[in-house]
Amino acid sequence: MSLNIQEWFGMIDLYTKHELLGGNAMNSRERVHAVLNHQLPDRVPNGLGGCETAGLHVIAYDNLQELMGVEQKPARVDTFMMNAVFEEPVIRAMDGDLILLASPNMCKSDLRGDADGQWKEQKLWGKTFSIPVQDYFSVNSDGYLVWDSCGGVICPKGSYYFDQNEAVDLMAEIEVPDPEQFHPRDTIEEKTLRNLENAAKKLYEETDLSLCLGESITDLQVAPGGMIGSMVLMMEEPDVMRALLSKCVEAGLKQIELLEQAVGKYVDILSVAHDFGDNNGVTIGEELWRDIYKPFYKQFFQGWRSITNMKINLHSCGSIASILGDLIECGVQIVNPVQTSAAGMSAEALKQRFGKDVVFWGGGYDAQLIDISSSYEDVYRNVYKNVKILGAGGNYIFAGVHNLPANMPEHHLKAMLDAYRDARDY
Repeated sequence: MSLNIQEWFGMIDLYTKHELLGGNAMNSRERVHAVLNHQLPDRVPNGLGGCETAGLHVIAYDNLQELMGVEQKPARVDTFMMNAVFEEPVIRAMDGDLILLASPNMCKSDLRGDADGQWKEQKLWGKTFSIPVQDYFSVNSDGYLVWDSCGGVICPKGSYYFDQNEAVDLMAEIEVPDPEQFHPRDTIEEKTLRNLENAAKKLYEETDLSLCLGESITDLQVAPGGMIGSMVLMMEEPDVMRALLSKCVEAGLKQIELLEQAVGKYVDILSVAHDFGDNNGVTIGEELWRDIYKPFYKQFFQGWRSITNMKINLHSCGSIASILGDLIECGVQIVNPVQTSAAGMSAEALKQRFGKDVVFWGGGYDAQLIDISSSYEDVYRNVYKNVKILGAGGNYIFAGVHNLPANMPEHHLKAMLDAYRDARDY
């Protein structure tokens, strides 16, 4: 594939100026700023662990600590997805450029700043980790790990993930909600805002890392009756769904105003999530998505961009290539996790179609494509190729596809990071 960097960006002069002014490599924050502003940095930034959906299961992270030669303290677990909180020594050791400031919608405890008393040690999967103090786990008579504080969901033997308690009843009657009685959260507690402000200020002043604030606001994933119920509602009562979405947009924008006042001068990226795709395409179909969701995402993202310079990082799993142009039109600036195993989502196709208009964050290592038995050499070749393709001309932040699994072999971790380091230069 041939990519004309000059034609795409006309931005080589940024790096040239940087070289003429001293010839030193950019620091992490400068590197990420360049990418976010569609300019060419000195190398592809490493965003592994920089948001909630660009990291590692805590078991894999524990192996990464050992691989990096970092003093191993009990890794902290964001129990929402059992992914690890990446600590600064690990980020430095792997040449990382981004740090996750907080994840208020997912993690019950603060990630940074004064988090004393908010974490406790817990044995999970035969290892000692640090978990939020509100979480409780036990082992039942069958030897299954039980998450007692989450409705008693269980993790079967040999697994690293928890099952749902109940199956979805596809025949359940859908109750149509009254939009007048729907009041999505539109505020953020003052204590939370001040904690975020203090932690962001400290990281900004004491490190050169780029800061990403995780999922913190009311999003547009309103789903009365669950995923199935909301799909039925879109078909049978579309105006009700639109009324709910309108309220979500209004609430989310009010929260962004509060976050801008608290951390806007420190934080580069703000994340929001909505899984539109599955492995084959847009789950509800492109036309229904455009009819129901697109007008509200356009209002949401344009309002967002009028309030703050914190870039929009949209996490959306699956095959979303058929609506990615629409999302870019709505105002999205970063897309994660770049699920290259999904239909129409190859690195080549995405970069060719959308590489000049949006920043891709992820796509380096796809656990659905790379077999666990793959050799170091096979993993290295795969990751090297993806980084070269997605990184060509800029507009790319390296990471795996979503949070990489617990059973990711250590030699895969090494191959992934070795390939990134060898492929990251332009």
